Amino acid sequence: MKHLKRNILYLCLCLFGISELMAQSLVDDASLTAGNAEGAFNETIKVISSSKKIFIITNNNQQLGPGDFCSLALDNKLAARALVAKTHQGQVGIKILKIYSLAQWGKLRRDQEVQVVKGDDSNFGAAPVAAAPEAAPKIKNEEDLFTGDVVLEDELADFDDNKNRHIKPDNLVTLFAGFYDVAEVEEDGGVIRTQELGFTWGYQFADNYFFEGGYGRAQLNSFPCDGCSTLVNHIMGRLKFNIKGPLYTFFMPYVGFQTYSVVSPDAGVGDNDQLNQTQLEAVQALKESGPTFGVTILRRLVPGWFIKADIGTDLINAGFAIEF
Repeated sequence: MKHLKRNILYLCLCLFGISELMAQSLVDDASLTAGNAEGAFNETIKVISSSKKIFIITNNNQQLGPGDFCSLALDNKLAARALVAKTHQGQVGIKILKIYSLAQWGKLRRDQEVQVVKGDDSNFGAAPVAAAPEAAPKIKNEEDLFTGDVVLEDELADFDDNKNRHIKPDNLVTLFAGFYDVAEVEEDGGVIRTQELGFTWGYQFADNYFFEGGYGRAQLNSFPCDGCSTLVNHIMGRLKFNIKGPLYTFFMPYVGFQTYSVVSPDAGVGDNDQLNQTQLEAVQALKESGPTFGVTILRRLVPGWFIKADIGTDLINAGFAIEF
């Protein structure tokens, strides 16, 4: 009898122990699935185009299809809003429509796992609500946005038709600021420095070949005499070739032609004929034309925007550029 009670007690302990282990295992398994915000799933970035407007990501969860709106996030913080343009062999191509956070956007890299929110992202990161979000709108025809097959090679990794172009749009407009120096007329020498402000407009007439025209304006005070004001108009034309560099940087060697026209109504109107002649010669010396060469450096900030610097025989300046 004692042996029977002992065996029953031992059997009960074993059963309760197994149940406890199974319960613990289930809890552990459940905890492995936590970590993503409500409605988000994880995918991996495979390719980022040079313009950072087109991404190719995995579709392991099979939740994305052409026409779906989705958002990319890191650490439960939204980075950008996108539209699915095409699916191909378990991957999807998306076009970036809006940037939510420049800080999060700057962290996106190839082979990085990101959170994807399909459809409405207004409740992402917030407490779940009872009402289900409305289904994401669809577009009728993906060909309105992109054509062609998905290509995964680094140099052709985007959905754009102009795959050989490092900068896809045709137009590149710049506002710039630089310095314009001219020697003083007096014998003691010295240099008068003033700011030159202007703009350029570049047109990509062939893949990576740009023709650029520009205008700069510099106002010289107290030149060529005290109380005089001289306006210098700088007109330039350049032929450029675009070379892709690292870290969203582009280098554009160029050759071109420039000309300066000068307006100085107060020069040479004094009573001293010799001084008047000196002043007129100083103004005339500013009217020059000739060939130029140099290099333009572009660094992409966000899709469509660049910081730009020109280093050449015509001008050294810095500014901002926009593509369209």
